[in-house]
Amino acid sequence: MKRIKKMMALALAMVMVLAMSLPVFAQTVGTAAEGKGSITVRNAAKGETYKVVKLFDATLSEDGTGINYSGTIPDDLKDYFVKDSIGNITKKSGVEDSALIAAVQAWAKTQSATAEAESNGSELTFAGLDYGYYAVTSTQGAVVSVDSTMPDVTINDKNTKTPSADKTVDDTSYSIGDTITYTATFDTANWLGEGDASKQVLEYVIEDTLPEYLSNVNVTSITVGGTAITTQQFTNKKITLEWATEDAGSDPKTYTSKYSNGAKIVITYTAKLTSTVNVNAANKNTVKITPNVWNPDTKTKEPWNESWDDDAEVTTYAAALKKTDGSAVLDGAEFTIAGLTVTKDADGVYTVVSYDSDSTTPSATLTTKDGMLYIIGLKEGTSLSVTETKAPEGYNKLENPITLTPQVLSKEVYKASGTRYYDADGNLVAEESSSESNKTVEKNLTELDANAVEVVNNKGTELPSTGGIGTTIFYTIGAILVLGAGVVLITRRRMDA
Repeated sequence: MKRIKKMMALALAMVMVLAMSLPVFAQTVGTAAEGKGSITVRNAAKGETYKVVKLFDATLSEDGTGINYSGTIPDDLKDYFVKDSIGNITKKSGVEDSALIAAVQAWAKTQSATAEAESNGSELTFAGLDYGYYAVTSTQGAVVSVDSTMPDVTINDKNTKTPSADKTVDDTSYSIGDTITYTATFDTANWLGEGDASKQVLEYVIEDTLPEYLSNVNVTSITVGGTAITTQQFTNKKITLEWATEDAGSDPKTYTSKYSNGAKIVITYTAKLTSTVNVNAANKNTVKITPNVWNPDTKTKEPWNESWDDDAEVTTYAAALKKTDGSAVLDGAEFTIAGLTVTKDADGVYTVVSYDSDSTTPSATLTTKDGMLYIIGLKEGTSLSVTETKAPEGYNKLENPITLTPQVLSKEVYKASGTRYYDADGNLVAEESSSESNKTVEKNLTELDANAVEVVNNKGTELPSTGGIGTTIFYTIGAILVLGAGVVLITRRRMDA
């Protein structure tokens, strides 16, 4: 007897647990009845209001496999449906299904609901519906489905969003000093989790690693759902967007979402590329979005257990020039480059501060070292106009400017010799480190030497001495005169004798 009572108690407990969990599994609006149909929405988003809009009545065949439609065709849809002589409505010949569905979707947004309900995040069923042809919409503004009750239909809400992150950059290669424009786009959701375990999003926190090679970071615009909101700047590399407001007087606290479920966040910001950028390598910065949600159990705001991120990469390169006589390197040549502003790192090594391709103003004098000249921090495809202002001793200066372009190598090349260490976000952490969490990314510029543009100077030729040919003429004429005078003198003496 005791065993039976224990089994009955266990069974009752299981029934109670199952009954308590039913709201998680299903939400039903209306009452199922004989001769009625239903529409079930799977993947319904919590907090979203779904409505069904009836377009036509429907009659099912006795075996439930056939269906006829009747009713009034709205004026907006007369190009898509036709009614025959006995009142049956069919699709017009030649009309594409996609065009018909789009038209019904547009029409449904302007109509009153046959039935509607706010989802609790579980499977949502509209029961007790007359047989018919329906459109199902949500407050996201998107139509979920257009379908018939035959007598029952199940659809999936593909519009339901989960957060995501996508980051793009307006170009992939830059010169130092250029302004980079980034665009970060995020999908959102007002609730996260499923059923009774779901939690409402109160904030979205957007973070960017913003490595040291980016300066003057400026957020230029923030839109949510296509509407501009007050622009914030990154503070400690973060932007926090309020996503729900507390309902006045609510106890326990409740919140109302400020934006429609799935509203897209778009943030545009600019930054200047600095000289700490790595050369001939992918310089990556990452953006991340983390929801802060309301926990009704602890009555606190807390980070959600998942974040979403994406990154963008930019590159910059170096150009190398080698001064030779055709075989051996020559030192001591001097150059200027139009439109270029640089700082001197060492003899023969210069880092770009800025470059204006439209300017003809010459740079400061750039001097070779051991025959080499390196220009660090140039956008791929940049074309520099280089003018030689001083040739090595004993050699002729180039008559015309030459063109110098960056060398794009398959390997990473960095401007400083030795070893430097960077963290995963590209920030310099030390000149030396034994930590396995850091990565070695430094190499010598001599990797560029094999790809350097060779500039050949020729030795000068001996020029004639000033006045040299005049002295010779004077000597020749003088000798002729002296010889002539002697001949005259000898002739006269003979004649006198």
